[in-house]
Amino acid sequence: MSDQLQPSAKPLAPETGAPETSGTAPQHDDDNQGKIAIGLLMIVAALALFSLQDVFVKNLSDSYPVHEVVFIRSLIAVWPMIFLSWVLDGGRSMQLTRPFWQSVRALILVVSFTTYYLAFASLTLAQATVLFFTAPLYITLISWFFGKADVGWRRMASILVGFLGVIVMIRPDADIPLVPALFALTAAVAYATAQSMTSWLGKTESATSMSLVFMFANMLIGAFMLLVFGDGWALQYTPDSLTFLLRPWVWPTREHLYILVAIGLFAVVGFLLLFQAYRLAPSHVAAPMEYALLIYNMLWSIFYFGEGMDHWTLIGSALIVGSGLFMLYRESAKGEPLVRRLFRPRRLR
Repeated sequence: MSDQLQPSAKPLAPETGAPETSGTAPQHDDDNQGKIAIGLLMIVAALALFSLQDVFVKNLSDSYPVHEVVFIRSLIAVWPMIFLSWVLDGGRSMQLTRPFWQSVRALILVVSFTTYYLAFASLTLAQATVLFFTAPLYITLISWFFGKADVGWRRMASILVGFLGVIVMIRPDADIPLVPALFALTAAVAYATAQSMTSWLGKTESATSMSLVFMFANMLIGAFMLLVFGDGWALQYTPDSLTFLLRPWVWPTREHLYILVAIGLFAVVGFLLLFQAYRLAPSHVAAPMEYALLIYNMLWSIFYFGEGMDHWTLIGSALIVGSGLFMLYRESAKGEPLVRRLFRPRRLR
């Protein structure tokens, strides 16, 4: 970490430049809690949009290859992002301070989104989402590994419970395809890595620049896949689990084009909300709130796709969700639940 990113031992008062006194600490505590609360609300809103995006992608999985869907989504989304940047700040938010690490993060996210969508073709929406939701466990482990969070034995035990839920779902005699399940787990690991980088890069990089780099990475990978596999020649040699990856490109119908445009617009708003949220809230605090996507997708799976969930899926889901909620509780101060602490009324001054 460079010197400019390292916090001083004691923050400076804005007017005088002198170290703050202890009398100002409650105000700063409330300000920090307010920022975290806003970040958590941004995550819930962003995931509502991403849930609709998941539904649309699953509906398209029988007609188009995954990289075509992602390519068109990014092609639609990139122009509103550029336009907003020029209108709001003259394009300054598109500047890159760390282009190498931005590119690394973008490629990791490409892997995450591609494998996540590949899981849709063979798993129910609920199964794919539940397995993907081991990501908050990985985010907490990454935060602990790099010294950004204290993970005691209780939270470590809750992480193990979460992984036990994964084992319950993909046990040898489970009625769930192994390769698509591994796709969802790969997506979770990649997503956790990328979001931990987002928390770090967000100190110097704007949400707009990170979104744009990711979208351009999607388009570059999509263009490569079009050139190499676009005619579908490899489809005859691939297993069913990779059909969504290597299906030939086709021109979208008008109805599907409308859906792809909607996916792109959802991506613009959702990514901006999510990136800003991880700048306002620490990753190990924000991660459990991403279970909103699990709730949304389970409802879509049951009521829209008519996909049932057996008792093993419910047990595994309960273990994974329970572990995340317990970690949320462990973020409390003096046993006070985090949600109550964040949303309590401000003190009168």
